[in-house]
Amino acid sequence: MSKERFFFFIFGAANLGLLLYGLLGLTLPGILLDTFSQRVYRFPAEADAAAGYLLALYRLLGFFNLLIGGANLFLLWRFRSDGQVWVARLVVSLSLLAYIGPIVFDNTVGSIGVFEIIENILFAAMLIAVGMCFKNRRIP
Repeated sequence: MSKERFFFFIFGAANLGLLLYGLLGLTLPGILLDTFSQRVYRFPAEADAAAGYLLALYRLLGFFNLLIGGANLFLLWRFRSDGQVWVARLVVSLSLLAYIGPIVFDNTVGSIGVFEIIENILFAAMLIAVGMCFKNRRIP
């Protein structure tokens, strides 16, 4: 597999993962709240406002991941057709920054499962792809 194909495959898969995570966080934030409530802090029965606020934050995280994942896939497509280096650098920056939120959440709640392992593998693969493709400050 060439460096260019590896770059597109890894960043395409990573941004599809962002789309899925964003869709999950936006539509079912209770999954994230349940994990947080079981592992980090149990809300008292009268703390409905705090739990509602946390649900809103998880929806916001989902919305941003959905937005960034979709934008990155579009920019990746543009880079493939135009070859402009600034577009690739933008995709790399946004993708790596967007993965930090879910990784920090997973490590905060201490819930590491199959999906979290895939998330960490994709993050590491993105770093490897950047190292391979930006060697000598060049893009594939």
